[in-house]
Amino acid sequence: MFHFIVEAKTQSSTFRNPEFENFHKSFLLPPPTTIIGMAGAALKLSPMAAQDYFDKNEILMGVFGTSKGFSKDLWKYNDFKSGSIIKRELLFFNYFLLAFACENEKIIEELKSAFENPSYALTMGSSDSLAKVRVYNEGIIESSREVQNCLIAGDILQEVMDYSDNGVEFSVYKSYEPFVYSLPVRFAYESDYGKRKVVQRKTFSFIEKPMILNVEKRGIKLKDYFIPLFDLR
Repeated sequence: MFHFIVEAKTQSSTFRNPEFENFHKSFLLPPPTTIIGMAGAALKLSPMAAQDYFDKNEILMGVFGTSKGFSKDLWKYNDFKSGSIIKRELLFFNYFLLAFACENEKIIEELKSAFENPSYALTMGSSDSLAKVRVYNEGIIESSREVQNCLIAGDILQEVMDYSDNGVEFSVYKSYEPFVYSLPVRFAYESDYGKRKVVQRKTFSFIEKPMILNVEKRGIKLKDYFIPLFDLR
């Protein structure tokens, strides 16, 4: 398995939770489609072509991230018809590690080269959230039961409960806010940059505080950071 990691820093970012309409609440981490869109910009691919690129080449991905703060702000937009003012949530001084892995070395080298010399300016979330990126060739693929500040495929609490009688100790937490979501992972596009509609969703858990699981997750370890990998199938 060939892999690399992209370090991305932003002053501000917002990753809209589609469950909220009038209030643009942000996820704590970029969802998979945001990561694919960023890779597409680096590769000079349209949203539709970027999605097909990841599907065809069976690229695994993962994300680790922290933010130093957040705020709620009023956002005035003009759609040339009516326009409106909505409230949105912003994350500040963000640090992300994006992991990419694939069995095809040529594809990984192509994607890594694109992040080193991106075709377009790279953003995380909204179009004004410019990202400063750096590519790491280090990191090893391993399995771990300790996770934090990352995205994991599936409902991790349910998975831990399902294996609660396997004799392995675990430590998890519950939050007053849900951190398990069914996220879009595939769209049907009318054209390269045309309208789209969701055709496939997948369940993900947004992990913030440290957890010790009773099941192991495969991922990439860079320094003290462990980034679980997942696919979109």
